[in-house]
Amino acid sequence: MKSLIIFSAFVFALGFITTLEAKQNNLYVGDYFYTELAPYGRWIEIDYGVVVWKPTVMQVSWLPYRMGRWIWTYDGWYWDSYEPFGYITYHYGRWFYDDYYGWLWYPDYEWAPAWVEWRYSNNHIGWAPLHPYATFSISFGIRFTQVYNTPYHHWHFVKFNYFCDPYPYNYYVAPTHRYRVYQTTRYRTNYRYYNGRVQNRGVDINYVRVRSNQEIRRRDIIRVRDKRELSRNGDKNKIRTLDLKRDELVRNDLKRMDIQRDNRRTKLDHTKIDVGRKDRTRTTVKKDRNVKLNKRNDVKITRDNKKQTVRKEVRNKDVQRKDVKRNDNVNVKKNRNKNTVNRNDVNKRINDQKKTIKKRTNTQTNKSIRTDTNKKRFEPKVNKQKTQIKKDNRTKKNKRTQVNVNRNKTNKKTNVTRNHPPVKRKETRVNKNERKVQTNRTMVKDKNRERRKR
Repeated sequence: MKSLIIFSAFVFALGFITTLEAKQNNLYVGDYFYTELAPYGRWIEIDYGVVVWKPTVMQVSWLPYRMGRWIWTYDGWYWDSYEPFGYITYHYGRWFYDDYYGWLWYPDYEWAPAWVEWRYSNNHIGWAPLHPYATFSISFGIRFTQVYNTPYHHWHFVKFNYFCDPYPYNYYVAPTHRYRVYQTTRYRTNYRYYNGRVQNRGVDINYVRVRSNQEIRRRDIIRVRDKRELSRNGDKNKIRTLDLKRDELVRNDLKRMDIQRDNRRTKLDHTKIDVGRKDRTRTTVKKDRNVKLNKRNDVKITRDNKKQTVRKEVRNKDVQRKDVKRNDNVNVKKNRNKNTVNRNDVNKRINDQKKTIKKRTNTQTNKSIRTDTNKKRFEPKVNKQKTQIKKDNRTKKNKRTQVNVNRNKTNKKTNVTRNHPPVKRKETRVNKNERKVQTNRTMVKDKNRERRKR
């Protein structure tokens, strides 16, 4: 009996724990979403406490984010839907495809211009709805709690020329060519939190402008709290969107909701879905921000501690260096005293060497003087002989000069007496015989003159 009681208590505790976990992860929808979307679809409970919405769309090829257009705003790429339920389902929550139910909308209470993921290339740009596994946080942006790749047939692709067209669904790539375009594109998501809002930057606006050759202007967003004010579009440069607080969306004052309960479950792992939970609120976003700030402060504290430790180490090193310098100075002084003693010895040795060198030089000079005196004894005779030779040479030169002078005088006299013009060697050619006669005559004349003088 006791064992049965213990077993029943154990089962009750397990059931209570599971219900608590389910309530923590539940998606009991608020009355605002329920009342606004009930006319356009039906609500289904796919798991305990997990409620989703299925649109009543008759087209087989229908996809989320199909009927509408893209507008560039301060918060990024905004999806302006043409469908009556688009002001909720394309700015809150996530979409996923179930093999049995089709497309289902998973509620969430955080607003964004559009919850999509992007792919792009040089020619095409595409978008697809984010899966419920994709959650948003301040520190990471979009992160997936479980690995998930959206298949290529869930994407919309269009050329850049028609991306900002009012009716881009007329230019979508055909389903037969989606796979080829999908392979040539790159994946991108760029979500951030700024000024209390989620921004969907997606593909860079400058890149879109260049590839489309269009001037895309930015439009302002007007946030409205009443559905009736959405249709009042007086200014074309402004867009109206519904942005309510979480408390208003989560509140459920309805006592009865027509929710279809089915035993068939989806393939979603609800334990790994963070979307739609109560802790995923703007207040928790503030908490995340505080956590981030605390992390930064911790990092700063650690940096400061590291700096302090480094400073202490530097100080210790400086002290050690000073001590080493002091010891070095003491050793240097000792070495200097030793060096002074050694220098005195060295100076003595140098002086001794100098003395020896002087003695050697003196002896050498004495020897050289002796040799010089011996030389002087024999020099006068040699000099006398040299002077006589010089005199003889001079007399010979003088005789030669006198002879030449006499010859010149004789030649002048002969030229004057006969009055013959000077003969040019080049013009006159004299025979050898004539030359001999002339020489003989001159010789005879010279002899006669010498005889007369005598």
